[in-house]
Amino acid sequence: MFFNGPAHVRTDATLFPASTGVPVKQDLPVLPQDLARALFITGRAPYDQTKHGRSSAYEWCHRVAVLPAYLSWSDDPVRRIARTDLARELDPSEKGMLSYTLGQAMCQIFAERQLSVRFFMHVARYASAYSLTFAPGQSRADFFGERTVGGYVVAEAKGRSGPLTKKLRQAMGKQKRTVKTIKGEVPKIAYASAVHFSSPHSPIRLTAIDPDTADPRAVDLPVDPDRHVLAYYTPFLDAFAHQEPLILGDYVVAGFATTSWACSPATGLARSARSTSTELSSRQTGRFLRTDAALAPGTARCSPTSCTRRSAA
Repeated sequence: MFFNGPAHVRTDATLFPASTGVPVKQDLPVLPQDLARALFITGRAPYDQTKHGRSSAYEWCHRVAVLPAYLSWSDDPVRRIARTDLARELDPSEKGMLSYTLGQAMCQIFAERQLSVRFFMHVARYASAYSLTFAPGQSRADFFGERTVGGYVVAEAKGRSGPLTKKLRQAMGKQKRTVKTIKGEVPKIAYASAVHFSSPHSPIRLTAIDPDTADPRAVDLPVDPDRHVLAYYTPFLDAFAHQEPLILGDYVVAGFATTSWACSPATGLARSARSTSTELSSRQTGRFLRTDAALAPGTARCSPTSCTRRSAA
């Protein structure tokens, strides 16, 4: 069951610089549409997957379907996010995949809320879109994004179906920075986060750790700001490309009837981006920077600052 208000995810954050203002312990508020949007954004979805047409859009639908299938908003006594009976009955490998998917989504929410990160996306998506290559054996973080106050953040997402073990916590604390520079700049923050559950019926928890040592094999990630923004929005635009959009006032809405969700960035954003093949002018980029897309269960209408969830027709 989903409530209109947020659930609260217990979050533990350690080793982050004091200047970030990240609290060591807190309850992070998460709305259903926040989590749906994060599930959509953090999909691997490399650029060449869009050549599969409608199938690629339904892959993103599959990720968002995690919400109604496997998660519920409990209210005992504080509203939390728990797993459904169906989720608890999954086999171990399926539970592992679910936990990792949730780990990716919560990693994005943490980055956006606590570190003021925008355009947070999978490194593989950007690398695939613009033919970036890495030397054999070179490791790299899962995600990167740009802080609104300047500088970049890289992150590694993990998920566990059970408790966070001492071994994993130690490994996260010792994890070395695997991206040396982005656009020639040393990332301001490089953290690892993990979603975990204390018991089968326990709510979701998040632990985030920011180690400060660099791996000697760390890679340089060349990033063009305009291409970064375009790659971030590619999943949304691909969803529009394979479903006839509907104009509703200031919104362009693409819905998928079998899954009952709608994706609706502002009209100006969709129109500008559709006419762009590889790069955006600085004026167009400014429109991207001010306007974000969102996706929610049911029907969603989203503005640059808010997203209103409505029940499906």
